Amino acid sequence: MKIDYLKINGFGKVTNKEINLKSNINIIQGKNETGKSTILQFINSMFYGAAKTKNGKDISVFDQYKPWKTEEFSGKLKYTLDNNESYEIYREFKKKLPVIYNSNLDDITNTFSADKTKGIDILNEQIGIDEEIFKNTVITSQNEIEISKSGQNSIIQKISNII
Repeated sequence: MKIDYLKINGFGKVTNKEINLKSNINIIQGKNETGKSTILQFINSMFYGAAKTKNGKDISVFDQYKPWKTEEFSGKLKYTLDNNESYEIYREFKKKLPVIYNSNLDDITNTFSADKTKGIDILNEQIGIDEEIFKNTVITSQNEIEISKSGQNSIIQKISNII
């Protein structure tokens, strides 16, 4: 899978930002407090939503990343699977479900299963990658280079299942 393009209308401190990503590895760099971690969380939230539950944290992802300077709490992400099928997700974070488009820009949202609490688990349905695996393999922030024991076990299990 390759993430091709991001359009952040409003997410945390980042507003009206477009990013075209290249093949292979992309490194997001910048000075402290410029929005690097926010962009990584945006990518995760586009696929898996911005949880309103705290899950043991002081603040929920939804509340932590409400836009600072705009009411627009949304964005777009374009990606291509290994089979060259392209998709676009538009998500308004105040709503539970995203809108998912195929390469012809047909709305295919209804072809995915929707859970009342989690919404649509897009990548899990398409390529078998749940949020935990995604966070442990696709997005790596500087302070999370080491994978936890449970993360290691989860990755090993998924790879074994694929093989």
